[in-house]
Formats: sequence, structure tokens, C-alpha cells
Amino acid sequence: MAAAVPEVRMRRIAAELKKLRESKRLSAEEVVAAVPSLNLVKLSRYENARVQLKPEVVALLLEYYECDRDLASVLLDTLRDKRRPGWVASYEQLNPLYTDLIRLEETAVGHKTYQSAYIPGLLQTRQYAQAIISSGVLKRASVEEQVEVRINRQAVLTRSEAPLSLWAVIHESALTIDVPDGVMRDQLDKLLQFSALPNVTVQVMPTAAPPHAGMTGAFALLEFRHRDLDLVLLSGMLSSNWVEEPEHVDIYRSAFNEIMATAVDPTKSVDLINEKREQLT
Repeated sequence: MAAAVPEVRMRRIAAELKKLRESKRLSAEEVVAAVPSLNLVKLSRYENARVQLKPEVVALLLEYYECDRDLASVLLDTLRDKRRPGWVASYEQLNPLYTDLIRLEETAVGHKTYQSAYIPGLLQTRQYAQAIISSGVLKRASVEEQVEVRINRQAVLTRSEAPLSLWAVIHESALTIDVPDGVMRDQLDKLLQFSALPNVTVQVMPTAAPPHAGMTGAFALLEFRHRDLDLVLLSGMLSSNWVEEPEHVDIYRSAFNEIMATAVDPTKSVDLINEKREQLT
């Protein structure tokens, strides 16, 4: 059975439909009178994401609202979820929010992340992932399943068609955490390999850096073909949350720009990672 479009994405599409209607100064009554198969109750449910949005109905609404072609294409492609990774459905014990993240990464064009404690999941080796996941307090799925999923996620960086663009800023302390030397050495090697890809940029936030926006905690910014659909994921031990409102997402976008400006530049970051790697030889 095909997996549903992530709930967070459905909410954003619903909000966009309401925004488009209001920008045209159309009443709900005017819309249902002009668009077949709609009534006031159904339109309300569409605009509040209380039902599964059907692409054919959304297409009619977008046409009636004279929606920008690029935005309409993005919204409909998202609903049809062409790149949805079917393999995720077999891992039933995964946190639904994590499953949403994986599916969204498939259609995103960019992923910007700041990590203060460990190497980002998209850049981890199997052994490093095993060490990190094994230390977790909450385990909905088995460690082996979570490691397998984490490694499978990385395919978005190396796929032949439109690989995901990743920009990761990693705190220097994450390069020296207490895992077996062989594990950390291989992890730093892998980090250097990933940083050599044209779609991957890695920066290191030095321990001696001045105060910066990343000090409030780690976060990930997912960017899509249309800026209004961008999302931020905030992860915590007991719960994680999506930041969905465009104006709030922009705050994190600005924060990431500040973080990039504060961190060591990409070329010198590679040199720093190499130095850490040599210390483990």
C-alpha cells in the first residue's frame, strides 16, 4: 500500500490553498459554485487539511485561483509524491515524524543542518550510526532497523537525477566524541568523502567560536522548489516538531546564514577534519 503524503506537507498545501483563495478575495460560496465536486464542508476540510487532498480536486482549485504555474506544479508533484521511497513503509516501528522527514528529503532540493553533538545522519557510517543509536534512551524500532534506515536515507545524496544539496555545519566537538578509534577514524574518512561531492558542503563550527545562533540547538532546514513550502525540523529527546509558518522558517534561514558565516569556511573545514583524522592514526 502506498504511503500517505507527510501530514506536515499536507498542512502546508492546505494553507496555501486558503492563502490563494483569500488573495483572490473569493468567498467559499463563490468557489464551490465554480468548482465541480466541492461543497462548503469539503472546501473547509481541504483548507484545514482534515481530509486527504486529491490531486484532481486541488488541480481544479489551482486553475480557478490562477495560481502561478511553478507553484502549482510543485504542489501537485508533492501530492502525487512521485519520488516517495516505498522501502520506508516496511519499517512500521519508526517514529512517524522521522518517516515524514525521509519522504520529504526525496522531494526537497536542499537540506541545511546545524548539528552540535554528532555527525548528521545523512553523513554517518554504519558503525558510527550503530554507536549513536545504541546510546539512545527511546527505541521505537530496533537498533538494526534504525541503522539500516539511516544508511538507506543517504541515497538522496548520490542519486543520478537531481541529488539533494546538503549543507552541514558540525560543531568541532562532534568530531572527537568517545567512540572506538576505528569507528571515529572511518567516520571522518566518510565525512571527507561526502564533502568532496559537488552537492555536499561541510563546515566546522570551532570550539572557540563566538556566540552564534546555533547555540540554541540543532535544527534542519528543508528547502523545496517553492520557498513558501520550506520547513524546519527541531529534534528533541521526547518530541520533535516541524516549523511550518514561512515567516518562522525565515528566522531559521537567517540563523543558518549566521551560523555559516561564523563557522570555518569549507576548505579550511576539510583541513580541520583531516587534522582530527590524523590524530586518530
